[in-house]
Amino acid sequence: VGDFSAPVALDLKEYADKAVLETSAIQVEIIREPWQMRILDKKGNLVWTTRPVDIEPLRRPVVQWNPPQERWLFLHRYAYPCGLTAEGTKTAFASFDLRHDEHIYGLGEDFGRLDKRNVEHRLWIQEGFGNASPASYKQTPFYISTRGYGLYWNTSNALKYNIGSLEHTALSVVVEETDLVDFYWIYGPSMKEILPRYTAITGAPGVPPEWTFGLWMARITYDNQAQVEAVAEELRAHQIPCDVIHIDTGWYEIEWVCDLDFSHTRFPNPFEMMARLREKGFRVSLWQLPNLIIESCLFAEAAEKGYLAKRPYGKPYLLPGFLSEAGILDYSNAEAVAWIKEKFRCLFAQGAAVIKADFGEGAPPDAVYSSVKGEAMHNLFPLLYNQAVFEATEEHYGKGQGVIWARSAWAGSQRYPLHWSGDGIARYEDLACVLRSALSFGLSGFPFYSHDVGGFSGIPSPELYARWIQFGAFSSHVRCHGQPPREPWEYGGEVEGIFKRFMELRYRLLPYILTEARDCGRTSLPMLRALALEFQQDASTYGIEDEYLFGSSILVAPILDETGRRRVYLPDGAWVEYWGKQIFRGPRWIEVEAPLDRIPLFVRAGAVIPYGPLVQYVGEKVCDPLTLEL
Repeated sequence: VGDFSAPVALDLKEYADKAVLETSAIQVEIIREPWQMRILDKKGNLVWTTRPVDIEPLRRPVVQWNPPQERWLFLHRYAYPCGLTAEGTKTAFASFDLRHDEHIYGLGEDFGRLDKRNVEHRLWIQEGFGNASPASYKQTPFYISTRGYGLYWNTSNALKYNIGSLEHTALSVVVEETDLVDFYWIYGPSMKEILPRYTAITGAPGVPPEWTFGLWMARITYDNQAQVEAVAEELRAHQIPCDVIHIDTGWYEIEWVCDLDFSHTRFPNPFEMMARLREKGFRVSLWQLPNLIIESCLFAEAAEKGYLAKRPYGKPYLLPGFLSEAGILDYSNAEAVAWIKEKFRCLFAQGAAVIKADFGEGAPPDAVYSSVKGEAMHNLFPLLYNQAVFEATEEHYGKGQGVIWARSAWAGSQRYPLHWSGDGIARYEDLACVLRSALSFGLSGFPFYSHDVGGFSGIPSPELYARWIQFGAFSSHVRCHGQPPREPWEYGGEVEGIFKRFMELRYRLLPYILTEARDCGRTSLPMLRALALEFQQDASTYGIEDEYLFGSSILVAPILDETGRRRVYLPDGAWVEYWGKQIFRGPRWIEVEAPLDRIPLFVRAGAVIPYGPLVQYVGEKVCDPLTLEL
């Protein structure tokens, strides 16, 4: 994707023991024996280095060697050098120095630690049900270091990272099933400079349409036309701002049997339904998946046309499904992509606004695909899947109007927003996991990320539901979804009032949110910004994973347990507590109390926060009056 055709001034010098390449920013040394690459900044400070072959000459005399000669001593350490296996399974590998004060972020969505130091991590996309396991739906072979560099492996094969876990002084990488070492080393020195340089390689992030920043209301599942329209009426009657109603697995004749056709009995006139909803300010999102259950007419058609992933002997590769076996659409086949995009366009013509690109983590590596090897297709599948659904949307609605609601992703999927955390559980513990995953995803080149308010599985307590919508209000996108009920009036009058208050605040903050979103698209910085990204010189921020900047000016510290209180770190500068306007000066830790109707918020002193008028949906009124809070 990146354009590297522009000339760059390089100065190459050859010496007996090394070659030195200089640019305006860095100096690259290639040591000849044993082979090693070192990169220094313009002041001569070492920024990064590969590990050489872990042996050294043994020069002391050894009596039994006759005649005396130089021998090599193996140091018996675990950080392997840069190289390839000579026999057996093809593998590429490399190790790099990991400094004592270095911290590593990225590698995609991760529900565990934000700082990846002392972590073993295998990039192999899996379903991350529960949002609390090492498995995750969205991964990317790119990480970023507090020492001022990033590193991107240009592959979709499985990778294994040992970040100080194999040897405390080394970051080691193994790429499976390949005979190619291919990575990009990206200099900053600030992490905020590295992110756009990474996306210059894999693709600039897309910015979703303005209406997507409103509330999305869903459950699993609305299953008939009357129910969908009744929820829309309730939202307007309760004066809860909302822009999207999502219909999940229940809009087909048989739930889960994805044939991209509305049930003729339960949705007798979807065109009129979506037209009426649109008049009220709602858009409709529709669920589907790439696994075509064999009872579906789409399975038969795709199998006949050869559009499914295959067994080596030519028959469709069948995966276990919820109802029965399913074939998987081969998104590496250009004809299959054109075929499914036409199906999506028929839904857009009926009035659908966005397609939920669910699943995508299950492409079998032992299947045969049209144009990609199976071992590379498993991780690549989400990117091709995201791209096809996004392009179908944009081709119908126009440039800049493309959007999907996707669960899986790989490097480059930032071009096709937007993504959500998948199927979490209604627990406070999962709320903290989702926050960590949002920050990790943002440090991987993805500005936009969402989650299911309340958790997908299980019924949240009213208090948890209230805390989750507060976090949702200060996420890039906000959607209620999961096991019913998920509508706010089902959680009691107090919680409904809290929900309404925070949605009204979010909609009034749309001038701020939309401005920040456009800036995130331009800079590749995330809407939910880890403090380490914004305050890289402050080592106290490196391990903070439970608070963040929402855009450039608002510090958010969600309440993540039942206590209603927490510690908050305020970085250097003056910070205005949002609700009471008390001024605090950082850097410092403070203890805060937050009753159920509050989330701890702090605004940078000197910031200008714009508010629009209260609306029930994006675009209901012009942004007049515009109120500025200084």
